[in-house]
Amino acid sequence: MEVRAAVAADLPPLAAGLAGLDLMKRYDRDEPKLAADLAQALERGDGLLLAVEAGRPVGMAWFLRQGTFGLGGYLKLMAILPSAQSRGVGGKLLAVFEARLAESAATGFLLCSDFNTAAQSFYERHGWSRVGALPGLVLPDVAELIYWKRLRPR
Repeated sequence: MEVRAAVAADLPPLAAGLAGLDLMKRYDRDEPKLAADLAQALERGDGLLLAVEAGRPVGMAWFLRQGTFGLGGYLKLMAILPSAQSRGVGGKLLAVFEARLAESAATGFLLCSDFNTAAQSFYERHGWSRVGALPGLVLPDVAELIYWKRLRPR
């Protein structure tokens, strides 16, 4: 498995694979919407990392390098195909994201849905701290949990 920057040709198969995830369905991100979101992210120059196995995308991390509270970067979305979960793909992708982000920001932030307990445990195992919640930010019945991690010394 390798982690590399995504290119435009990666986006259609990535969106097709990720659109079936329960998380994407809950947030109404079907394949066309997700593909459009990712294409716009790439055009803007957002960070877009791809985990690849045997030439096929199995996960991604979409991030902004600066801006969050004026203090750090933001992991906008990390998603792993079910077939690649619990095999270290997420940990490797998160480590590469953190290293890339640390080049321009001392801290990182992310939001995690309150119902996504597996993701909460994953981030906490990797040193992220839950520091707050934003009820109803995106969906009226969901709180987005705020996570933070220092990526390099002050």
